[in-house]
Amino acid sequence: LFRSGKWIKHYDLGIAEAFKSVTPEQAAQGEQILWQSYSSFQAPVLILRGKDSDLLSPATMQKMLELNPHARASEFVGVGHAPTIVAADQLETVTGFLNEH
Repeated sequence: LFRSGKWIKHYDLGIAEAFKSVTPEQAAQGEQILWQSYSSFQAPVLILRGKDSDLLSPATMQKMLELNPHARASEFVGVGHAPTIVAADQLETVTGFLNEH
C-alpha cells in the first residue's frame, strides 16, 4: 500500500508464525481436507494463474481442472502469483467468464 509518499506493509507480518508448529502429518491432513472440499464443489470455477507463480504450480492447477469438470483456467505470462485483474487480457478473461455464467 502506498500512502503519503511511503510504502506501508498492508498485511500481517506474523502471518507465517502459526505455520511453524505444524507437523508434516498435520499439513498433509489439512491438504487432504482442502482437496476433499474442492472436489465437492461442482460449480463453474475460473482459475487465474500467473505463469511466474511460486505458490500455484501448474500441477496443482491441472489437478483442480481434473477434479472439477466445470473449472476453466487461464495463465498470464509475466505475472506472479496473483493476477491483479487490471491488465486488459485479465479483465477480458474474467468478464468473459462472468458473462457466460
